[in-house]
Amino acid sequence: MSGTQSYYWYNLSAQSVVRADERPSEDSIGPFATPEEAEDSPAILLEHARAWLESEESERFREMAAESDDGTDVV
Repeated sequence: MSGTQSYYWYNLSAQSVVRADERPSEDSIGPFATPEEAEDSPAILLEHARAWLESEESERFREMAAESDDGTDVV
């Protein structure tokens, strides 16, 4: 994404919207066209993650987590 338009990113660590032409940090997600889209992105990502966890696609990963004896993260 290049050109004269600036983009918006959401910084997960600072929990704030950042305006930048380039990705500002590793803790940022985006780019988004508007600050409102960037602000809403954490909630949208959670919705997508929950939907995936409830889908058949995640079954293999849920089984792996259930088989883990030591309680560590599978992924």
